[in-house]
Parts: sequence; structure tokens; C-alpha cells
Amino acid sequence: MRQSYYRILLFIMTIILSMPLYAQEMINATPDQNNQKVIKRYNRYRHRAYGTASPAFGYTAVFGVKTNSIMSTEDVEVNVVKRWVQDAAIDDNEHRLYFVEITNKTDHPLYIDKSHCYRIYHDGSRFCYFDPNRDDTCTAQRIIAIPPHSKKNLSDYSTVLIKKGELSELKIIDYPEEFNWDAMKAGVYEGYLSEYEVRTFSEDHSPYYRSLLISYSKDEDFSTYSILPIHFYIRQLIGNFLPELYQSDHFFERLGGDQYTITNCEFGYGGVNRFRVEN
Repeated sequence: MRQSYYRILLFIMTIILSMPLYAQEMINATPDQNNQKVIKRYNRYRHRAYGTASPAFGYTAVFGVKTNSIMSTEDVEVNVVKRWVQDAAIDDNEHRLYFVEITNKTDHPLYIDKSHCYRIYHDGSRFCYFDPNRDDTCTAQRIIAIPPHSKKNLSDYSTVLIKKGELSELKIIDYPEEFNWDAMKAGVYEGYLSEYEVRTFSEDHSPYYRSLLISYSKDEDFSTYSILPIHFYIRQLIGNFLPELYQSDHFFERLGGDQYTITNCEFGYGGVNRFRVEN
């Protein structure tokens, strides 16, 4: 855990030193009195089911947010929102996707430079939200201007249909947020838990971490800027035979989950959680 923390700090310093020439001064982002309230939204859900004798084949991870994250300042508030999205190109699939929603709390515009916004994974690898050298983001918008007291997503789900048919092909040109995780890197394997068994972790002792870094400025030329670090971790693992059952909104509502409950499946049935479960 300590090594992961230092890797993230080193990466933040690398971002600062590699900022373009227009970035003259970094202003430290200071959490406001609302910050911990926002963070707690993502740490409420707690599943208390008991295990059976049968080993689990798949796992649902429930993500939390570390208390040292900055999700709310006097300028901005950041939330991870869950929405059902239907592909414009393929009308028979509806996906449950997450989006990083940024709220401008000020009376003047705020600017997000996606080329200096990153998703950092457990192993230190990273995904940049705008990279002109990568085909999947070269046509997306780099600078996001957020009007006063308005909201915009860090990225949206945008696709181009390459081939339509029984096996249609899409090219993604703008990515939403994703909470996929690597079971092997987390030390999770078949039989790690029994069916319906739950294991709860603290933010300092979790099998899996990932972070989000958001650069924003009050100046259109980014003469001053701030960086918001947001750190996620697996709070709970739920063992189950059909992980997709744990992705139903109605299921989570009955168990105390809400729109701030961030989940994802891995191992065995990894990925199927993206599709709505019809009752």
C-alpha cells in the first residue's frame, strides 16, 4: 500500500513538471467543509450476507473512496454518477456506465484540461483522458469549459459504428469511467470466498486500489491550476455464482445501495455487469 501511495505522489510531481509552458503556478486544492460528506456517500453500502459451503466462482467488488481524497473544494465538487446508456449504433444493448461529473460551484467559468487528467491503476499504469497520439481520444474534446453553477462530465460515452450485424463492431472515441479490476493482481482466485460470503476491507488494507487525478483552472490559459486527487479502494468483496445478479439496481436498493454505490464484477463472469438484468 505504501509503495502505491509513493508511486502516485511521484506521478503527480511528474505531471506538474511536464505541464505545458502556459501553466505558471499550481495552487494547492484545499478541501472544503463539504468534502468528507461527499466522500461518505461512497462508503455507506455494507452487505452483510452469510456464506455457504459452495465456493464462489465470481466476485462483485464494492468500491469506496479514501478519506484523504479531495472531491469538494470551494470551486468544484466531483461525483461518480451511474447512468443507463443505450448505444445509438446498436439499439439492442443498454449499458450501465459510470461518469465523472464535475460541478462548477463558482460564479465564473472553470476549465478542465483532459490531457492532464489521469486514471491510475493498482499497478501504477495510467490512462490519460486525452492523448492526441492515441486513436481513441484524438477526436474527443480536450478542454472542457464548465459554465458557472453547471455540471459537465470528464468524459462521455461516444462510439462510431464500424460494422452492423449479428456481431456489430464499434469504435469508442470517448470513454466513460470504468471500475474494472484485475482479480489476479488483487490476489483473488476461484474459491477465495464462498457463495454469498462477504469480506470487508479498510482503506489502508485493501486488495485493490486505483486513483483519479483531475486538473482544473479558473483561467482559460491555465496560468494557474489545481489538481484534485481522488483515491478508490475495494471496500467489500461479495462471493457469488452469478455476479450479474449483484448489478441490479433493485437488488442494491433492497440491500441499502444507492446511486453512489460503485460496483464491478471480476473472475468467472467479469464484464457481464455492464448489461441490465431484466426481472
